Amino acid sequence: MEAIINLDFVIHVLLAVGMGGLIGLEREHKKKKPKVIAGVRTFPLTSLSGVLFSFLSSSLNLHLIEVGVIIFGGFAIMLAYLKYEIHTIGITTSVALFITFLLGVFINQGYAVEAGFVTVVVTALLLTKERLHSLARSV
Repeated sequence: MEAIINLDFVIHVLLAVGMGGLIGLEREHKKKKPKVIAGVRTFPLTSLSGVLFSFLSSSLNLHLIEVGVIIFGGFAIMLAYLKYEIHTIGITTSVALFITFLLGVFINQGYAVEAGFVTVVVTALLLTKERLHSLARSV
């Protein structure tokens, strides 16, 4: 018996890795910070996890998306704590990591275009940090 892989699944995996990779690249670009906790590998893996949790949830009729939300919410909290411990301020990376998991879920649920839009918005927000902080100071 021949095993045939589902083409939609392959596309979902590739989209998740690409979208998570874009956010991860931004988090690591220019080595802005001396210690990058989550970057170019962590974000694609997180988005891929969203696809896998969603796929298994649909295939096995289980509530695995909810389990994934709890797990990756915990990872985001742990990441925020680690950043606090190394005296780095802000929770942006933690929030972006959690959103990246949700992007994978969106992709597998058939909302790839919406996930792409959110990826662009998240990446733009992350890239414009200095401009946004400057605007906030001037208001």
